[in-house]
Amino acid sequence: MVERKILHSVRSKTARLDAEEILALDALVAVGIGYAALTRDGMPVYEAECGDVEHAISVREAERLAATEPDHDWRIHLVALRDERHYRRDPDGRWHLYERGYGLS
Repeated sequence: MVERKILHSVRSKTARLDAEEILALDALVAVGIGYAALTRDGMPVYEAECGDVEHAISVREAERLAATEPDHDWRIHLVALRDERHYRRDPDGRWHLYERGYGLS
């Protein structure tokens, strides 16, 4: 019984990590406190105001913009207090996690 609970816990955590490897199109390019940005070839195209989730762009909007210039290196950076995720756009239009860190803490 205990082994079953542990296995279920490991599977749940693994599924959650797998789901985060591709950024959902309805996700926002924003964090509560921290830094969020869309970059093209390392230069910011969009930067979210700290805490301003209301005016943030979605990943879908970022994808529309990136699709107009697909030959560039497009990335989304989400740096929050305790979590840091960096996504790179693949030629298929999906945003894959390529780096994860501990955030600003």
